[in-house]
Amino acid sequence: MNKTVDSKVSSETSDTSTSSKPTKPKEEQKQKIYKLGEEGTSGNWGIKVLDVQELTTIQGGDSSDNRTTQQKFIMVKLQLNNKSQAAAQYSNEEFILDDTKTKAQYKSSMEAGETANQKETIYNKNSEFVGINEDVNPNTPKQTYVVFEVPKDFNMENGILIHGDNDGKAVGYNIK
Repeated sequence: MNKTVDSKVSSETSDTSTSSKPTKPKEEQKQKIYKLGEEGTSGNWGIKVLDVQELTTIQGGDSSDNRTTQQKFIMVKLQLNNKSQAAAQYSNEEFILDDTKTKAQYKSSMEAGETANQKETIYNKNSEFVGINEDVNPNTPKQTYVVFEVPKDFNMENGILIHGDNDGKAVGYNIK
């Protein structure tokens, strides 16, 4: 997926083209990057970034479930809307956090994400939330957390949440 994401992000941020082939006008080449709070379509999902927090500890249902880091976590609260005709599941593997300044890409932390989601689904019994690899029925929006461990100096202004699934296309969402 990184090659797809790299080409999508570079088409958004590159000002020059090394290709000698005719190209479309610059406006048509740009990948859509959705704003915080704006729903964007990626594959069969409608995805909206609701909130983003910088933390060093992800709170679990009780203190023994907490996840901590010496760096920092970026916890992204999403709304997922399954636009297909059948129940579907999302996977943490579909999300990457891209630093547009350094070009570093961060894989989501399965453990930290599960901790945040289980606090909502199990301890708070919040039926509006769904965990990783749980079914989401068609046209039934659910919320979830995706968490990334990043260096302390990561700047959220440069962060783009990238979602890509089996269709090979990547869609970006601003986190700030």
